[in-house]
Amino acid sequence: MKKTEKIRLEIDPHNRLVYEKTGRKSDVPGFRTVVDGKFEIDKDNQLTYHVKKAQGSDIPQQLKLKGKWALDDEHNLVLTLDKWGDQIAGNKLTLKSELIDAKDNMLSFALTTKDSKNNTHIYIIKLGGRWQADKYNRFTFNVQKETGISDTLKGTGKITLTGAWEVNKQNEIIYTYEKSTAGKREKTTRAVTLKGYWDIAGKHRIKYVLNKEIESEFDFKVSVGKPVGRGLEYELGVGASPSKKTITLFGSWKVSKNSGVSFEMPCAEGKIRSVILGGWAKLDKNHRLEVRLKNKTGEDLGIDVKLSRNIFEGQGEAFIRALKSQKEVAIVAGIGFRW
Repeated sequence: MKKTEKIRLEIDPHNRLVYEKTGRKSDVPGFRTVVDGKFEIDKDNQLTYHVKKAQGSDIPQQLKLKGKWALDDEHNLVLTLDKWGDQIAGNKLTLKSELIDAKDNMLSFALTTKDSKNNTHIYIIKLGGRWQADKYNRFTFNVQKETGISDTLKGTGKITLTGAWEVNKQNEIIYTYEKSTAGKREKTTRAVTLKGYWDIAGKHRIKYVLNKEIESEFDFKVSVGKPVGRGLEYELGVGASPSKKTITLFGSWKVSKNSGVSFEMPCAEGKIRSVILGGWAKLDKNHRLEVRLKNKTGEDLGIDVKLSRNIFEGQGEAFIRALKSQKEVAIVAGIGFRW
């Protein structure tokens, strides 16, 4: 019986596909060549290599590839092939790439290649999906079809970002990673911005929402928030062997008789986003306003905020009188004072 031939594939240093046709479990040398072409990822996140021109009767004009997506330590895209067609299961294809943009539903990578005439070309490939934080508080991008059905159900994997990140003064997440450069000893640092907004979801949970409609968000497990001069400070553990990380959500406090307590956070382009909260208010011995915060569902956040009486800007005289006559006054999130 004739043995089924399989195609062994690899990618050369210039992001060109190396095509080798060989018999299964056979030591007989097969046909092997470097193929000029270009990679493309379709709306279903399937990788295709488009051959520039016919380079032998055995090589098709398009090579469709299926497998699991991942990143290596250098943030190169890696596709581990599935058992499908004439692919060899477990065959790893590493695209020398650079993560250049991260949106709520898409990752963009730049690839540099050379053709047979030694001309250099740069192009972009994109993966679609949505974000979440895994159980180790790491950023995970779930590769997803346009239909919204996760490809992970079919074994195409998840992309986990393991670099460093911080929150800037506009309350955006800045993700950084190191990348080796050919001919240089030292690695260079790359950065991408993940645009979203923060929500205080519970006593030990804060969310960074990139797209609420598709549930693209990071739901972090954190310590109880600590008021600081610049806003709210949280601690979280990151990684399988967690290292402690401290982040600050930058913002200022406001009190409204109609809506309650709000934490107002500056965003990009000079915009402000408010997190509306409730709680119990009282005056301390120095007649400063002290509020024990609750979220919209009434959960105690464990956060005590001390505010100046001037924060009312002349609107809270009745509220102050109520505080003087009572031990505590309720502030209902989205509604305001109740006494």
